[in-house]
Amino acid sequence: MEQNSTSLPLILLTLLTGIALGWLLNDLMRQPPAPLAVVPTQAPTVTARATSVPTAPVPSVTIASQSPVLSLPPVVTSLPATTVPPTSTASPLPRVNGYVGHRVAAGETLEQIAARYRTSPALIKTYNMINAPLRTGRELVVPLIEPGDAGEALLVQRGNPMRPWIALTLDAGAGAAPTPRILDSLRERGITITFFLTGRWIRDNPDLVRRMVADGHELANHTMNHPDLTTLDDDTIRRELKETEEILHEIAPDAVIRPFFRPPYGAYNERVLRVALSEGYLPVYWSLDSLDSVGEPKTPEFLIARVTQKLSPNDLYGAIILAHCGSDATAKALPDILDRFAAMGFEVRKLSDVMQ
Repeated sequence: MEQNSTSLPLILLTLLTGIALGWLLNDLMRQPPAPLAVVPTQAPTVTARATSVPTAPVPSVTIASQSPVLSLPPVVTSLPATTVPPTSTASPLPRVNGYVGHRVAAGETLEQIAARYRTSPALIKTYNMINAPLRTGRELVVPLIEPGDAGEALLVQRGNPMRPWIALTLDAGAGAAPTPRILDSLRERGITITFFLTGRWIRDNPDLVRRMVADGHELANHTMNHPDLTTLDDDTIRRELKETEEILHEIAPDAVIRPFFRPPYGAYNERVLRVALSEGYLPVYWSLDSLDSVGEPKTPEFLIARVTQKLSPNDLYGAIILAHCGSDATAKALPDILDRFAAMGFEVRKLSDVMQ
């Protein structure tokens, strides 16, 4: 009996505790569930950036010298382009289908020239490195989008006659020994000029060519083998130009050799001019020959006097002067020639500048 009286209160306490827990659980289950937290989302912000269209060389396009029918290579690359604004969409540049020559008439605009040849003003401007208003009488190579006008047979003999700028142009087709001294004299004075190189000279002097490019000089085509082009057929002329370009790109892939070309020996006729123009090259002659490669060897004193005094001051405006990389006398005379021109108020510059 004493054991039973002790167990009864424990049983009652357990029972009451269970009832209380049941009520508590029942109240909790009747409460509505807490709402789920919703995290707002936001679309990512995309910032448009201007992109730059890669530069590629202008393609060579073959055209018969007396016919408007064009023979195109299987692959045609685009002309150099400028940076595209962030809000614009880059569009493919037009395919080039040949080249012709054009001399700017008085009052003629780039848009009018482009309309005449059914081409793009941007193509003309880029190819000819135009960075100033068009000058009356300026010679241009016009890249064609479609075949059309045969253009003009052009030969450049002088640049802009209104500026005190002189294009000292050096041909490289024979010797190269004096060339480092020539480059030293130009570098010391911060002057860049135009070199007309043959393919053979490029192949035989790759380090000098790379130095020319590194120093900022302008390169131009002087054919592969320095032949008299008037004695060659059209296809051989084209091959002479093309092989020179190919060798340069092998040695200095980023170098540009267009759009200027000089016929070896200064030998040309209308057919030679038209073939060169059809390949995208503007034929360049000269205003004054230094004679450093003609006749008896010249002294530095002779060259200094001839180059700086032969032409009148008025005729020196925009003059194109011919000399040669293989002339030791030219290398010796060059420092004095450059300094005398500077004292006379003339700037020696690249041909592309003097053409503006």
